[in-house]
Amino acid sequence: MSSNSVLTDSLIMMVDDEPIMIDLIQAFLEDAGYDNFLGQSDSVCAVELVTNRKPDVLLLDLVMPDVTGFMVLEALRGMEQTKHLPIIVLTSSSDGATKLKALELGATDFLAKPVDPSELVLRVRNILTVKAYQDQLIYLDVLTGLPNRKLFLERLASAIESTVKTDNQLSVIAIRLATFKAINDSFGPKVGDDVLNEASLRLQNCLSSMDMCGNFQSQDPTKIISKISGDEFSILLYEELSDEELSCIAERLIKAFEAPFIIDQHSLYITISLGIAMSPRDGNDADIVLKNASYAAHHSYDEMPGPLQFYSQEANLHLQERLQMQQDLKKAIKDNEFYLVFQPQVDAFTGTVKGAEALLRWARPDKAIISPAIFVPIAEQSGLMEEIGSWVLMNAFLQAAAWQQQAMNNVSISINVSSKQFRADGFVALVDKCLQDSKVRPESVVIEMTESLAMSDITKTNSILHQLKGLGLKVSVDDFGTGYSSLSYLKSFPLNELKIDKTFVDGLPDNKGDQAITSAIITMAKKLNFLVVAEGVENQEQADYLAIAGCDLFQGYHFARPLSVDAFKAYYDVHS
Repeated sequence: MSSNSVLTDSLIMMVDDEPIMIDLIQAFLEDAGYDNFLGQSDSVCAVELVTNRKPDVLLLDLVMPDVTGFMVLEALRGMEQTKHLPIIVLTSSSDGATKLKALELGATDFLAKPVDPSELVLRVRNILTVKAYQDQLIYLDVLTGLPNRKLFLERLASAIESTVKTDNQLSVIAIRLATFKAINDSFGPKVGDDVLNEASLRLQNCLSSMDMCGNFQSQDPTKIISKISGDEFSILLYEELSDEELSCIAERLIKAFEAPFIIDQHSLYITISLGIAMSPRDGNDADIVLKNASYAAHHSYDEMPGPLQFYSQEANLHLQERLQMQQDLKKAIKDNEFYLVFQPQVDAFTGTVKGAEALLRWARPDKAIISPAIFVPIAEQSGLMEEIGSWVLMNAFLQAAAWQQQAMNNVSISINVSSKQFRADGFVALVDKCLQDSKVRPESVVIEMTESLAMSDITKTNSILHQLKGLGLKVSVDDFGTGYSSLSYLKSFPLNELKIDKTFVDGLPDNKGDQAITSAIITMAKKLNFLVVAEGVENQEQADYLAIAGCDLFQGYHFARPLSVDAFKAYYDVHS
């Protein structure tokens, strides 16, 4: 952003008991590009308005009824937050005593009435330029250009005040460059400065590219990152995030520092430690919340098996459980602890088995079965889902090929892929390799994706789907109806199948809303020549209603739970 746009974006406030004068000044300023203007004709509430809105410059009339400009000026100069606010006094008086009194009370400048437009714009521009420079000295870290501790605490205090009103929660992440002092001492302050600048850039780039686990709303990183001490940065997250989501963000930040810093031909590895505090859980005062986050960062290696620690002991317990789950998942991949089960998909009218959805399961060495609802989100956040997803693809393809060798030629296999796996470079090549290695007939394999995945990047999704179709596979949209109201993308996507989400099946056959939605989906799908699969069918009444409505396949506990390979074969033999 240019310095000129910074000035013109500044908030200019005017207090004058004559509304026509306010309108005139606003017109002059808007002609010069200053559109952020606030006028107030009632001087009684002027001080409160100034403290709430925090203008960059105040235009103040001296002669007003009830509360004069002198009184407003004296009140503002007596408060810490407005002590240095630039105030241009407007006066028609040429009396020296009036000007002297205004100066003694802290006026920054004078402007004579009637106001000359050119002089007004010049005075405002000069004052805002000086203020911008002073703010830079007061609020910005000279080395990195990031907000400093003072500005961070002011923003944090304001954010905490807002959360009290809205009953929300905010978070502070303190990032300490644990090895900075040793590097600074060994290589000198110039290299140390370069390390700090590079650290600042990595933090900004990481946050710019981050979706915060699906919840972070993109914003200027310099509005939330600050440099609060010689080797410590901090991040203020205004959104209310769970401990798991904060852990996910922290892990992305840690990963951003894994690559070495190349400075003056030195390859330097920077170890960081992170501490997280939340308000109001860990305090409702800005200094206390930042102190608690910093404390956690400085002690992250004392009690935790890694560079991250929450200030809250309860959150730390959850973090430890999550970290242990990550380690167990890595071991599970290595030791082949995963297996697949298969839920039959049956013909809506004949009850014969037409397909199966492959579902992932995890059996730990202690025989405990871990639900995918627990381990899949952690695997996705930890970057393990691509490797696990590759295992699922290969083993599902091999099982489909085995069924074909057993003359189960009419059975398709459906495989649900995660968003990260679907969008990963080489996904189509991986699918092709699975086809070649398994020798399965491509038309018997259905790749499932959720509706929200399909819509996250329509152009890329369309390209990948056409490549999959080029390999001879079929494509299905899972959880249909839960993601988006617009259905226009269906016309361009090369789909074979829609799966009606269980949430719309649950209320059938009595719920009018579920009736309307399922009927609309089935009618639309038939017009587009898509097969329709109903998930979560749990009783005969639901099955009867969906069959009459035109559904092609059923999947649900009414017919069969997910089955082992042998149990699926036995079920097929009975229902083929």
